[in-house]
Amino acid sequence: MKKHLNLIKTGHQSIEKRVFPRFPFSYLVFKRDDNSKNYQVRDISYGGMSLTLNDGDMGAQMDENFSGEIHWYDQKVKVKCQVKRVEKDNLGIEFIKDDIFDKTLLNFLSIANVSKNLRPIHEYDEQLELPVGLKTWLRCDGPFEIFIWHHRDGEISKIQILMMDSILEWTDGEGIQTGKVLNVRSSDKPLTHEEEFEFLIDTPIDQDRLDFARELVANVPKNLISEGDLKFLTRKVIG
Repeated sequence: MKKHLNLIKTGHQSIEKRVFPRFPFSYLVFKRDDNSKNYQVRDISYGGMSLTLNDGDMGAQMDENFSGEIHWYDQKVKVKCQVKRVEKDNLGIEFIKDDIFDKTLLNFLSIANVSKNLRPIHEYDEQLELPVGLKTWLRCDGPFEIFIWHHRDGEISKIQILMMDSILEWTDGEGIQTGKVLNVRSSDKPLTHEEEFEFLIDTPIDQDRLDFARELVANVPKNLISEGDLKFLTRKVIG
């Protein structure tokens, strides 16, 4: 678990690093209007998204504008974008917004919409090697994930909730903290599905992030998680 607990001090603020397992498949994709490329949406928030391509040819330039559609199962959202970051394996995209798009995106990323698409990744343990101690992993393509870690004796050691560009974390003996995602880096280990996240930790706890996590937990389908983990998660996050 040590690799999940790295800390960097920067003046009066702290940047903490976490290494999370990644599920290699996603149904959240972006299709550009002006070419045939289909990007995987790795991360998405109200402000923008991070895109990847299997062939590695990102096909975009800094500050380039283009439009397309985000597809997720039977849903789609029309978006206008500006490129804000170009790397060999991903693009950082900022949404160009208007009133109609704002309402559409809010509905698309709403808790009600997201919670019905959560999937229990821990049930894929025969096909996917889970990190030691990770007992519950609920994932919704792109925006939200819930991780519940156990001690060797079966007691819960840590709860981590990724919410677009935010994190809420409860740690045994330390309590709750919240933070903002600063950077995400893919693991350089071959055949390993992991990413390293850097978070700027909120001081004090950010109430909006806490309220958002509480709403998400309140809407977790009961059939996706053990009764004991759900009760613990509800007690520690919702209170």
